[in-house]
Amino acid sequence: MRAHTGMSDNKRIAVILAAHGEAETSRFAENYRVSRRTLEHAAAVMGVPPVLQIGISLFSALKKKLNPQRKGSPHNRIAREQARELQNYLGERSGNGRIVFDVHAAFSASDPSLEEVIEKTKHHDAQILVSMSPVDNDLTCGQLCRYLARTRPADDLSRVKVISRFWCDAALHQLCAAHVVAASAETRLGRSERHVLLLLFHGTLVTDGSGELPAFRTGLDETMAFAARLTELLGSDVRHPYGRIMTAFLNHDVGGEWTRPSFEETAALLADSGVSNVALFAAGYFADGNETVYREQELRSMLPACTITTIPCLNASPAFAGYLNGRVAGAVSQIMLTPFP
Repeated sequence: MRAHTGMSDNKRIAVILAAHGEAETSRFAENYRVSRRTLEHAAAVMGVPPVLQIGISLFSALKKKLNPQRKGSPHNRIAREQARELQNYLGERSGNGRIVFDVHAAFSASDPSLEEVIEKTKHHDAQILVSMSPVDNDLTCGQLCRYLARTRPADDLSRVKVISRFWCDAALHQLCAAHVVAASAETRLGRSERHVLLLLFHGTLVTDGSGELPAFRTGLDETMAFAARLTELLGSDVRHPYGRIMTAFLNHDVGGEWTRPSFEETAALLADSGVSNVALFAAGYFADGNETVYREQELRSMLPACTITTIPCLNASPAFAGYLNGRVAGAVSQIMLTPFP
């Protein structure tokens, strides 16, 4: 039985922002749970033995507990704010009340879990799952699709839409460029080769420990295409002060060879190039978290004579909510077979 809204001609649609999820505090138990869930999902595609999962999770949780500088991640809070911003945006454009939206933030590695929210909303007239990662791989949208295929009958999937492929969306590229330009306006810097924009992307496994290609979809080609397009677009944009656009990958450096140049390699190049200003923009993330918020501090320690600033991720900006509204509207039109305002 499907959910009712009190009016028989209304349609109720669940929009689920499917984020990774991180620990919001430095508490040992919370960090251990997040790490275990992350590794359990990873084991589904790359085979991490249970004993190793436990060991890595224990070590990771203890390290964060004992590190006084790491007080927890803002990632989940930002995801909830993104959900509220999109809820407000959709509520103002709901087709004169014909469609009622319920927007949720859900997480792969923390609570509320993706599985929990998907099951809780499965009796809505439709579900739209938004993969909150710019790049598609087996651990992002692949995880969503595997779960749906495993738990839902084929005829039920006609009411479900997964939104992904952000990495090749020209509208997202333009949004990122506008975001960088707006954030750079306050610097009042003139265009110079001494001013560098460093684009950060999630690192990706290139070859495994045996030198072979990974046996799962890593998103390597998508990441490289995304990085190349943003570099090209921002490099030709005269509205910001950065005479050089560089990329760096935030790698985990376990299990094989990862994408290059790494953040550390790029920092070493900058140290020898006479730069005076570096702006960091984590283009490969929709929300700041553990992998992005400490990078300014790390780079400042490597480049003490340089001015380092951070351009936040798209986070809960109204412009990003407007962009997501457009993607959701397209999905609604496909499911309902009717144009959405």
